[in-house]
Amino acid sequence: MTTIGYVFLDVNRDNLIPLEKQRQSLENYAQKLDLSCDELLVEQSFASVVPLSERIEGRRMLQNVQRGDTILVMQARWVLGTPQNALSLIGVLKEKEVSLFCADLDGNISMPTKRKLQATQGIATLVYQLCEALSYRERGNHGAAIRAGKARLKQEGKYLGGPVPFGWMVGEDGRLKQDLKQQELISEMIRLKADRWSYRDIASKMQKKQGLKLSHEGIRRIILKNSNPVQEER
Repeated sequence: MTTIGYVFLDVNRDNLIPLEKQRQSLENYAQKLDLSCDELLVEQSFASVVPLSERIEGRRMLQNVQRGDTILVMQARWVLGTPQNALSLIGVLKEKEVSLFCADLDGNISMPTKRKLQATQGIATLVYQLCEALSYRERGNHGAAIRAGKARLKQEGKYLGGPVPFGWMVGEDGRLKQDLKQQELISEMIRLKADRWSYRDIASKMQKKQGLKLSHEGIRRIILKNSNPVQEER
């Protein structure tokens, strides 16, 4: 069983705690747990929002830990990141039966702990439930933000995505504007239909004359969408 101390030096230098101070803190915490650090990993090229599994030292640590190993970290936020990342990490560690002790929470947040020969959930369940709740709220807020953004774009007349209708193009301002060449083709389709051409014949003519590969059903939809009722009844 190996005890690993994980030192995190935030690349953004947000509340950066020096390496030596973290090392000493982890050694003191290990002693409190009747453990000793067998290995010290120093992560210094990533921000805390990057999942632990996507960092250099973090990925190596998660790949190499074995059942019964212990990871020590000074602050939980350095390894948990977002609620969704936290749930994923805790799930991986629980499956591997690896303990993650966070000094600032003073407890094992991935596995039940043994106290006085009795197993107790300690803070592990509490942390998991908290992350789950925050993750749910985060997803809800994200959805609300997307809906609000789409509503704002629609109000501004901006294109919201999806297939661009034939005869139109997306301008530099994000709004749909007419594609003059395609609008001319639409006008020709409507004229041919008014002369009682079938949709199949129009599709064939468009392909031979303009190189436009559209099915007769595609031609029908374009004409119906761009014709007024009087033209379509003829």
